[in-house]
Amino acid sequence: MTKPLKIWLWIVLVLNVLSACLAAAGAMTTPILWASVVLEAILILGVALLLFRQRKMGFYIICAVAVATLIVNIAQGTNVATSVLSSVLMPLIIYLLMRSTWNEFH
Repeated sequence: MTKPLKIWLWIVLVLNVLSACLAAAGAMTTPILWASVVLEAILILGVALLLFRQRKMGFYIICAVAVATLIVNIAQGTNVATSVLSSVLMPLIIYLLMRSTWNEFH
């Protein structure tokens, strides 16, 4: 695993843990946010699998969560362009950083 990939995954992990905590706090008053909390938890699992276990399954989970998040965001009325950009950007950056070492992952 390359150093830039490790750094990016740590950033994604920390920011998504914070996001999950904030979403959980918000979900106390807005129940629809529980979908976001669940998706954040699954995303954290995918990042952890990729970062700590070097499993390709982590990347696939991240991609699946990105698609699910896109659907939830559109259902919640978020701007479609913003939703697509945010759902595509993170998995794309991860892929670009890991493609040279793809075979190192199990």
